Amino acid sequence: MTWNYRLVKKHTKNPQSLGGNEYYTYAIHEAFYDSKGKVAGITENAIDLSAEHLNDLMISWDMMLEAFGQPILDYATIGEDSEEGLGGPTDEELEASISHEELGEELGWGPFDSEAYCREQADQNEKEELKHAAEFVGRTPDHIRSLIETLRSQSP
Repeated sequence: MTWNYRLVKKHTKNPQSLGGNEYYTYAIHEAFYDSKGKVAGITENAIDLSAEHLNDLMISWDMMLEAFGQPILDYATIGEDSEEGLGGPTDEELEASISHEELGEELGWGPFDSEAYCREQADQNEKEELKHAAEFVGRTPDHIRSLIETLRSQSP
C-alpha cells in the first residue's frame, strides 16, 4: 500500500459558539491508496510536524509541501471511491462506544466554559503574535534564511 501527505478539509460545526458557526478546517494527513490508486483512507489525526532529527523534519516538511500541489481531499468522502477501504468502526462498535458527555462525567469534567476558553485562546494568540513579531516582522528575508541555515547546520 502506498501513501503520501495530502491536504484534507473537514466540515466543522462549533456548538459552543453563538449560532453554532459552521466552517472548514484544513490539515495535512497521511493518505493511503488502494491497488487502483484511489484514496482508501487517511490517518485519524492531522500530522504533527516533529521528528527526532532535524534532517528527518526537513524531509517530512519537503514531502508535506508536495501536498499543496495535489487536489484537496474532502474528509466526508474519503474512501468512497475505493473498493478496498481501510474500514472504520462497525455499527455495533459505534453503539457500544461511550459518548463525549458520558466520558466527561466519568472523568469529572465540569461544564465547558466557552468564555474562559476564549480568554485563554486570546491570551495565547497574543503571546504567539508578540513572539512572531519579535522574531520575524520587520526582518529581512536574509535574516530568515540565516535562521533556516542555522537549523540546517545543526542537523547531524
